[in-house]
Amino acid sequence: MCQVLEEFKLESEMRGLERGLKQGKIQTIVNQLKSKFGFVSKELIMKIEESSDDKIDALTIKIIDARSEEELMKVLS
Repeated sequence: MCQVLEEFKLESEMRGLERGLKQGKIQTIVNQLKSKFGFVSKELIMKIEESSDDKIDALTIKIIDARSEEELMKVLS
């Protein structure tokens, strides 16, 4: 029984860590976008927050040459 509880605890900690890492990535992206464009729409922030890890990773690369939020929305669609 203790083994099951220990595994559950470990899995819960890992999920929490993964969520925290994703939130950190999202916050970094939003900060980069604010620096680049001066403003980030709530719509784009919500779209980023709802995105998969793969799309968030693609967005981190696209930010470099993006000229508008619309370009970034295409990456997330």
